[in-house]
Amino acid sequence: MGLTASGLGSGLDVTGLVSQLMSIERKPLTTLATKEASFQSKLSAFGQVKGSLSALQTAAKALNDPAKFAATKATVGTDAGFSASTGSAAAAGSYAVTVEQLARTQRVATNATASFVPADGRSEPKTLEIRFGKVIDGAFVAGESVDGTFTQGAGETKTLAFKGSTIEELRDAINQGDLGVNASLIDNGTAKQLVISSKSTGAEQAFSIGGTVGLSYDPAAPTASASTYRVQTAQDARVNIDGITVTRSSNTISNAIDGVTLTLAKETTTPGDLTVTADYSGARSAIDAFVKAYNDAQSTLKNLTAYNADTKTAATLTGDSTARGIQNQLRNLVGGVLSGLGDTKRLSDIGLTFDKDGKLAADGSKLDAALKDPARNVAAFFTGDGSVKGLAATVADGLKNYLDSDGLLAGRTDGINASIKAIAKQREALQLRLDNVEKRYTAQFTALDSVISSMTQTSTYLSQQLSRLL
Repeated sequence: MGLTASGLGSGLDVTGLVSQLMSIERKPLTTLATKEASFQSKLSAFGQVKGSLSALQTAAKALNDPAKFAATKATVGTDAGFSASTGSAAAAGSYAVTVEQLARTQRVATNATASFVPADGRSEPKTLEIRFGKVIDGAFVAGESVDGTFTQGAGETKTLAFKGSTIEELRDAINQGDLGVNASLIDNGTAKQLVISSKSTGAEQAFSIGGTVGLSYDPAAPTASASTYRVQTAQDARVNIDGITVTRSSNTISNAIDGVTLTLAKETTTPGDLTVTADYSGARSAIDAFVKAYNDAQSTLKNLTAYNADTKTAATLTGDSTARGIQNQLRNLVGGVLSGLGDTKRLSDIGLTFDKDGKLAADGSKLDAALKDPARNVAAFFTGDGSVKGLAATVADGLKNYLDSDGLLAGRTDGINASIKAIAKQREALQLRLDNVEKRYTAQFTALDSVISSMTQTSTYLSQQLSRLL
């Protein structure tokens, strides 16, 4: 590149000269930037590796769950009057279930022809008393251990002190009080009716009403009160399961059939079919997720360590010993032979094999058959048996060597980050030196410009003098 000379003084291009010289001086900065970019690429690559291994470890931990292999599902016939769900204690079986009676709450209402006006409690509070119990043989008793006619004072009485005067205020006071009942108002077009309902279903949630507010009700004699009448009687749910009658206070019955919860919806006269069968969908989903996570990890490693012979282009981690070690370890962890867990010793025994690219491929039919085959004991192969680790724990624990805070990947990334920090310090020191070099160049060329300018002026003067002598 030629140097130009134009400008002030002698015409020497000081700025241009300094700029061209500094472009040469700054080449070490470019070298540092290239090194830093390489380290940043490796840092990003190891971040991808760690992400894929973390996903595989998560999938392995999810697979290490015996409950997934012992799951069941409930199938209910059409219009059976109930729905069903299963838990871990459920066993395969079939049942005939008839919903003979739904559990209900007691509900009473005030007179339908004239709106009820409570006793005025503004000057002196009036009381509303609620007592829960059970109607037995036409009598209301507090607690199921007492069999006889209901008498005032039996059982625990919950009392509300009413300080209002309107039916709306009474409704609100009931709902704000801890009485075990709810209240609502219904305007039937002739009168506002106060409806009082127990909060819970079941025969033992029948209640009587007393006190000085003006309401009374005896569930054993529902027609005896002029202020209220029965809308609905408290009753237990009653179902017939394979000829056996079961009663419960709730329409959700979870302790009649082991591990099965029945939710009653309506009463029926004919039995509904309930079938409990093994459900391997959760296990199959967990296995599929594990296979995908493994294949994703292998794809990530392959892409980061590849070499394109046609373009002679290497990937970020081509030749990296850590990446190669992870590839080999992954294959050994997942493809290894496990002993002490029954007939299933390797993935290929249940339909999971490695293809030519090193990825796992599933034979769905063989895998489903293995899950249903007790002899294969796929659950033990994946989740272990006693002190013997299954494949899921083997993989999850094996990956700790790479993923833990003191693992191999952390060590590599710490080293790379240290190199990046070192480059930053080198850049800072180099930039300081370059600033000084630029100042020196500028000073030197400025001085040269001044000398040349002075010599030019002297030359011009001498030329003028010589011309006068001629």
